Amino acid sequence: GTKGPQARKAYPSVASQEDLAQLKGDSQVRIREGDRIVDSLVPQGETFCIPPNVPHAPVRPPDTLGVVVERRRPPGEHEHVIFYCENCGALVEDIDFDCGDIVQHFSQAMLDFWNDDARRTCKKCGAKVPKPELTKPF
Repeated sequence: GTKGPQARKAYPSVASQEDLAQLKGDSQVRIREGDRIVDSLVPQGETFCIPPNVPHAPVRPPDTLGVVVERRRPPGEHEHVIFYCENCGALVEDIDFDCGDIVQHFSQAMLDFWNDDARRTCKKCGAKVPKPELTKPF
């Protein structure tokens, strides 16, 4: 299971479908549709399907619990972790990495991004991607 709190500024995009089941409390999934972000509430007891190659960011308040069902991604398959500017919506960074050791690669990609102010700064408007904050219940 995946417990809250969880608030991401990164939008993973994978080549396969992901299904979310919300077991306790309500969560939210932020989906990139064209040039905008669409927030979808996932109430307790409901499921939510994320199609392949759709950038998404789960948002879980404290004391929530959900399950993410996804297929095992083999070495050689790539995942993207994408950051968008919250001010103007422009792409700030698209990190592409091999799924061979996804836990280590994802963690390192996040550390590298958050520790580099230049990478966090939007080239279009100059706003900086803010670090995630705790999420309040919906």
